Amino acid sequence: MNTLSLRTRARLAALLLFALIALPAIAAAQAFTIPQDVAFRIRLDDTLTSTDSQVGDPFSATVVSQGPYERARVYGHISAIDMSGRISGRTEMVLQFDRAIMPDGRTARIHAEIIQLYHAPSGETVGVENAILSGGKGRSSLVGTGIGAGAGALFGALFGGGKGAGIGSIVGGAAGLGTTAFRGSAKITLPSGLEMMIQII
Repeated sequence: MNTLSLRTRARLAALLLFALIALPAIAAAQAFTIPQDVAFRIRLDDTLTSTDSQVGDPFSATVVSQGPYERARVYGHISAIDMSGRISGRTEMVLQFDRAIMPDGRTARIHAEIIQLYHAPSGETVGVENAILSGGKGRSSLVGTGIGAGAGALFGALFGGGKGAGIGSIVGGAAGLGTTAFRGSAKITLPSGLEMMIQII
């Protein structure tokens, strides 16, 4: 009994010693942060598109820059997709970065902005407020054409009769096309393997 009791005590002492050693490591992992203004290059693990992806969809990426954060995993989600194109004619997608996990398991909450896209296949660029913009504008809208053609036909009829109405319709239609500001949206494609530079903010 005395021998068994000593073994039990030794095991308890070993467990206590292990706990005392492990606690600081656990606390350090919970307190891990990445300083502001740190920038690193990441490679997307997922394919994101403005037509197939949805707001809230998660994504992950791997840090490929050499340095202390190399091989860390970055996780985030799509926070916005705007396909209206009413102002610039370009589709917009906003990515939000949520956390980074180091190879040793340490986790940090992050807020980051995209500085640069590398070799975007469709010419996507980075706009204001961390928005990714489609590389091209969509097709011009015909919204203004009907009004222009109708007005042209009316003035043509008043000043030139039937023949004038036909000519006025053509001229008015051209004017309508020239003044329309709305353009259809273009697609954003961020394929798996695409690299981008992000900066912690």
